[in-house]
Amino acid sequence: MFHDWPREKAPFLLIAFFSLLRLIVAPSFGLGVDEAHYLLYAIHLDFSYVDHPPLVGWMHAPLYYLLGTNEFLVRLPAILLFAFLSFLIYRFTLRVSGSPKISLLALLAVNSSFMFNALSLMLLPDSILLVLVLLLIFVMQRITDKAETKYFIYLGVILGLAGLAKYTSALLVPPLLAYVILKKRYDLVFSRYTIGSAAIVLLLIAPVLYWNVQNDWVSFRFQASHVFGSSSWKLKPLLISLGAQLGSYSPFLFGIAFYGFLKSFRSKNEWIRLSLLLGGTILAFSLYASLYDLSLPHWPCHFYLLFIPIGVYFLSIENGRMKRYLLRFSVGISLVITLFLYGELGAKWFTFPDFQSPFRDIYGWAIVAQEANAVLKENQSSRKALAVTEWTMASRISYYSLPYHSELFVIGQRKDQFDFWQKNSPWGYDLLFISSHFSNEDITEKFRCRESQLAKRIDILLNGAIVDRIEYIWCRDFQGAKDGER
Repeated sequence: MFHDWPREKAPFLLIAFFSLLRLIVAPSFGLGVDEAHYLLYAIHLDFSYVDHPPLVGWMHAPLYYLLGTNEFLVRLPAILLFAFLSFLIYRFTLRVSGSPKISLLALLAVNSSFMFNALSLMLLPDSILLVLVLLLIFVMQRITDKAETKYFIYLGVILGLAGLAKYTSALLVPPLLAYVILKKRYDLVFSRYTIGSAAIVLLLIAPVLYWNVQNDWVSFRFQASHVFGSSSWKLKPLLISLGAQLGSYSPFLFGIAFYGFLKSFRSKNEWIRLSLLLGGTILAFSLYASLYDLSLPHWPCHFYLLFIPIGVYFLSIENGRMKRYLLRFSVGISLVITLFLYGELGAKWFTFPDFQSPFRDIYGWAIVAQEANAVLKENQSSRKALAVTEWTMASRISYYSLPYHSELFVIGQRKDQFDFWQKNSPWGYDLLFISSHFSNEDITEKFRCRESQLAKRIDILLNGAIVDRIEYIWCRDFQGAKDGER
C-alpha cells in the first residue's frame, strides 16, 4: 500500500519534532478523566465495556502488564499512534495535491490544531479511529482501482478494528456504499469478496456482540441515551457545540476545514469525493446529535482530520495572494499558540485566580488519592472504602489509588462501567467520600449514615493559588441515599 514512501526528509523531521515534544511533555501533568478511565479498561480486561468497545483498553494492556504504569507510559501509545497518523496525513494530502510542499503544510496544520494535540497525548477511541479512517480511504481507492483479494481482507480488518474502537464507526459503512454506487461499481457491492470482508468484520466484533448479549445490550442503550439525551431538539446546544469546536481545533483551522468542505462539492478528485462522503456523514451525525444535547468537540474529529488538509490544498492552489497569506497566517498563528500551550502545560508558569485554573482536571489528583488513602488507613474497620458521587472523579481516584489497593464505590444514579467493576454492595461500609469544590455535594444531607464527620480538608495549590478544595467526609455504616439514589 505504501510502496512509494516519501523520500523527502522534511515530513519525517516534522513528525519527529512533534513526537519528541510530546514525549517530553507527557509526564508533566496528571491523567485526564477519559484517559484514566480507559487505562482502567486494561486493568479490568474484558470483551467489551458499557461506554465503548474494548480496543482502547487492549492497546493499553501490553504496556501495563509488562512495565506497570505512569503518566508517560499511559500516553506513549497515543504519541506513537499520532506519529503514524501524521505520516498518513502527509501521504493522503500528497495523493490529493501531488505536491510535497502542500502536503507538508497540511501536516503542519493538523499538528497545530489544539484538539489534535490533545488526541496525540491522550489515547481515546477516537485516536484509534482517526488512523483507521485514513487507512480506509487508501484501501477503498485500491479496491476501486484493482479489486485484489488482499485489499478486501484489509477492508474487513480495518472496519472490524473500527468496530472494536468505537460504536460510531458504523457511520463509515453507508458512505463507502454510496461511493461505490456513485462510481457505478455495482459489481463490488454484490461481490463475494465484499461478503468476505463483512465476515471478517463480524468475526472481529464478535467479542463486543457477545458481551452485549450477556449484558442486555447495555452498551447500545447507553450510547442511545448518551447521544440523544433529550426527546426534543433545540438550536442552543448545536450553537454551543459548534463554538466548542471553533475553539478546540483553532478558530483559523476551523475556517480552513469548512472552506475545504464547501469547495469539495465541486471537486472531481476521487480522494476528495470519498473524503466528502465520509467526513460529511460524520459531520451531519455530529450536528444532528447536537440538536438534542451538547456534543463533545472530539466527536467530529474525523471530519477535521480530512478537511483541514483539503482546505489547505484548495487555498494553496487558488489564485490570489491574499488567500495564500491567510492560509500561512492561520497555520502559523495556530502553531505559535500550540507551542505556547505545550510550554505552559509543561512548566505551568502562570498563576490563575483561585478555582479558575485550566489545569483543574489534570493537576493534583495523585495528592488527592494519597491523602484519601492516608485517612482511610486510620480507620480500623474491616469494611471501609473510598467513595465518590461521579464517575469523572472515580476514574482519577481509581488510577491514583492503584498503589494502595483500596476499594472504591461510585454512589450515583447513572448506570455506568463502575457498576460492573464494583463487586460488593456499599451498604454497611464506612465510606470516605471525596468531595471536590466543583462537585459541591452535601454528603450529610444526601446519604443515610450512622455518623457523618468531616475528616480532612485540603487545598490543591499551584503557584500559590487554589486549584481545587477537597473534603474527605466519613459516612459510617452507609445505608443508602435519602432520595433513593443507589
